[in-house]
Amino acid sequence: MLSPFNDSRVDTISSALIGHGFEFDFLRDDLIHPIVSGNKWRKLKYIIQQALQQNTQRLVSFGGAYSNHLVALAYAGKHFGIETHAFVRGDEDRPLNLYESICVDNGMILHKTERSAYRNKALLFDTHFGTDPNTMFIDEGGDHPLALPGCAEILNELSKHYDYILLSIGTGTTMEGLVKALAEKDSGTQIWGISSLKNNFDLDRKLAPYPSALYKIFHEFHRGKYAKSDPELIQFIHAFYEETGIKTDTVYTGKMLMAFNELIQSGQILPHHKVLCIHTGGLLAYPAQ
Repeated sequence: MLSPFNDSRVDTISSALIGHGFEFDFLRDDLIHPIVSGNKWRKLKYIIQQALQQNTQRLVSFGGAYSNHLVALAYAGKHFGIETHAFVRGDEDRPLNLYESICVDNGMILHKTERSAYRNKALLFDTHFGTDPNTMFIDEGGDHPLALPGCAEILNELSKHYDYILLSIGTGTTMEGLVKALAEKDSGTQIWGISSLKNNFDLDRKLAPYPSALYKIFHEFHRGKYAKSDPELIQFIHAFYEETGIKTDTVYTGKMLMAFNELIQSGQILPHHKVLCIHTGGLLAYPAQ
């Protein structure tokens, strides 16, 4: 199976910042690849496999100006020889930022899009690509039915049982893949998702078809809004790195670890519980080493 990006591992962590030394396991998906890291590759894996099998000529996706997903798609597209396009939210006249520049460096064609038009992604796709059978639509953040089995593979890679698996969520695709896989097992594990967006109740609607006993979504740990950082969060991230040597980001994993600590302090996670946290990547290292 196509898998050039596969350096994930599980580390056991004990941090004074989290439950005053609560021991937990940390799935290091940030190590999968410097650019196509974490859940970005897990979501793209089977999309790209199908594109290669069906000789799909181009992949088209969507994202903001600082989208790790678009960077990962651009890099993977170049690696596998597939043309990539992206509709980027916002048509302001400005220089390309680092993320957009990396996309262009890797051959991605960017379509800067006025924000109101961006909301109707299906119309944008149809207007530019019609019903071209050689073009595949990938929603924002890598949301796609073929993303689910790649995310579900996390469960198959684990060597022990956990009471809770915690991860930060944006579109909720990774969480859905995990919950869908759990629905086919009888493991007693729950998936707990920490929403990085304020009031993103689309997540609840997305997971509603699955048994509620398998998961829980927390909406109170976004720290203001998506991609918003604050001195306490930044201090936490720096302190966690100094203690463990593990880098985390301010958008997803850093917020998730702070939420984890609060869940312990509030008694929702108890000392005897076995917990796995997922590092979903998001730390851009370019050029790739």
